[in-house]
Amino acid sequence: MNYEKLSTLVLQWGEEKGIFAKSTPLRQLDKTQEELDETREALKKLESSAHQDLQLEFDFIDELDDPNTEIEALEEAKDGIGDMLVTIILLAKMLNMDSVDCLHSAYNVIKKRTGKMVNGQFVKDN
Repeated sequence: MNYEKLSTLVLQWGEEKGIFAKSTPLRQLDKTQEELDETREALKKLESSAHQDLQLEFDFIDELDDPNTEIEALEEAKDGIGDMLVTIILLAKMLNMDSVDCLHSAYNVIKKRTGKMVNGQFVKDN
């Protein structure tokens, strides 16, 4: 199923649950932060189990101390990323925006961006 179809299903779910009628964009953003924090915790589990800096590729599982714990943490991270996408799709709708349009707009900015990697993060040029 593609993103657009899933997005439509998420919006229908949000409508059925009363999220649009009873929530606010700021509250929805709080939910996104909650999901982000849960995803961060899952990634911390993975990083603490790895023998070296974690490169998020599935072949790193062989290097981990307890593969069962790490597979569970990967599933938690997957769930968290999905939950963040749900909250972002709902937030965009609350602001009369489409999440695909938001992504397109962001990509149009970043595709021209220059910078470099510093301590594992991309730092854009001024």
